[in-house]
Amino acid sequence: MSQYEVSTLKKGLHILDVLTTKGEMTLTDVMDHFQWNKTTTFRLLYTLEKMDYIQKGTNGYTLTGKLSAPKQPHDPVVDWVSVPALHELSRKLGETMYIGILDGPDVVTTQIVDGTHTMRIHSTIGDRDPAHGSALGKAILAFMEPDIQEAFLRHLPYAKTTIHTFDDKQLFLYHLKAIKEQGYAIDDEETEIGVRCIACPVYVNGRVIASVAISGPVSRLTRKLDRTISKELKECSGRITEQLERK
Repeated sequence: MSQYEVSTLKKGLHILDVLTTKGEMTLTDVMDHFQWNKTTTFRLLYTLEKMDYIQKGTNGYTLTGKLSAPKQPHDPVVDWVSVPALHELSRKLGETMYIGILDGPDVVTTQIVDGTHTMRIHSTIGDRDPAHGSALGKAILAFMEPDIQEAFLRHLPYAKTTIHTFDDKQLFLYHLKAIKEQGYAIDDEETEIGVRCIACPVYVNGRVIASVAISGPVSRLTRKLDRTISKELKECSGRITEQLERK
């Protein structure tokens, strides 16, 4: 082995390689294949599972599809260009604002402007949420070109995060169609109970490249305000889109 190689990392990659070929393997299968002891093999499999590269089923370990899942390119310019518009609307409405992009089955937060309320939603850049429950994720999926959208939809787990999360693919497709018609997406306690979120797409050259969202507790971000807030949010996303297209 070369002096520059990391043995533990190399072992983990070997596991991914063999699962790609064999499809499914038990702990014993991996031990026997590589002639590793049980403790080492378990720790490697446990780490890969926690990192969501593999999943444990009733008959053994399989790949999750994380490595093959599509990703939206992340241009940091989007994050800093969006700040003035996010800041202005956040100060006007008092709630926290976000920018997000898709990464496989998840939406990743890439920019945050905190709201002014003492009680507000606390998030961190880099936070991930299932795209099928998040307004940020749905606002991107709904406005994607059909072939790109289908590539992302194939990797959605449709698992419930709360009792309100969509877990049926066909119903979710109808939901995306409704989002596209109204021009904005809503997370109505689908990611977290007690929290609502509204999001709109951000474009460059006619293609959705991110989304912008506002989030707050259900007591303030009520359904009665959806139409009013979505109008403000559309103007905000329009400003960001316009500024990006000038770059």
